[in-house]
Amino acid sequence: MKPKKTELDAHSAKNQQLDIAAVRERLKATKGREYWRSLEELAGTPEFDEYLHREFPEHASVWDNSVDRRGFLRLMGASLALAGLGACTTQPPEKIIPYVRPPEQLVPGKPLFFATAMPVGRQAIGLLAESHMGRPTKVEGNPSHPASLGATDAWSQASVLGLYDPDRAQVISYQGRIRSWSAFQLAASSEVTSLKNTGGQGLRILTESISSPTLRGQIQDLVTLYPQARWHRWEPAHEDSRTRGTIQAFGRPLNYYYRLDRARVVVSLGSDLLCEPMTGVRYARDFMQKRRISDTSKAEMN
Repeated sequence: MKPKKTELDAHSAKNQQLDIAAVRERLKATKGREYWRSLEELAGTPEFDEYLHREFPEHASVWDNSVDRRGFLRLMGASLALAGLGACTTQPPEKIIPYVRPPEQLVPGKPLFFATAMPVGRQAIGLLAESHMGRPTKVEGNPSHPASLGATDAWSQASVLGLYDPDRAQVISYQGRIRSWSAFQLAASSEVTSLKNTGGQGLRILTESISSPTLRGQIQDLVTLYPQARWHRWEPAHEDSRTRGTIQAFGRPLNYYYRLDRARVVVSLGSDLLCEPMTGVRYARDFMQKRRISDTSKAEMN
């Protein structure tokens, strides 16, 4: 089967029909450095100008000639007027009650910073969270945490958006119908009673890898209370192969970290060290330390 001739092939065929003499004359007239993406652009032929104009045909020549400037301003003015009328709604009266006993260190309009950590699997990255009136609004790296040293990654920055996700559940629901909190407590108490009678038989807890001692202790207390319950840990991308490697090398499971700030040559096979979750933040910082030249007498980079 012969391949279908595309527009790019037809455009390349025109390259063979360029006027070489005219191109050379144009090059003689140039002064200084000039750059061209192709020979067609250098030649400046009408065919290339037409091709460049129609490079994005869905967005080229958007405006219709029948719409003039006066008509455009008329349509925009009408749109703004309708938007203003739609915003003129009467809000219900609300009563603002000040704090009788204001919380400690909470000043309206002044942000409050607190240290936290974002765990992912067996690792965590230290963060500083900025909050306004008890609501987190921004996160940055914690300079005192060894895993970040003041830096952060895209996952940590986007973690705040999960608090304000409109798709999060706002009410308690059961089988698609809204239920009250008292109904949930009643249903939960009946389930707890049945679990106590059977020792937790049929109860399964599914989590990811947990590095928090507090959460691990809470789950262990629950499993101790219900001996027949089972705790399952699973992740789509786990680190079991790394753990088995440390067991073969050192006889016990260990976590290992690269000291890229001391390496002169870095060879990575099948691993993107600078983009790994959590550890990539520290690795990227350490790697760039060996790329900065502070002493001109020792101008050597990794």
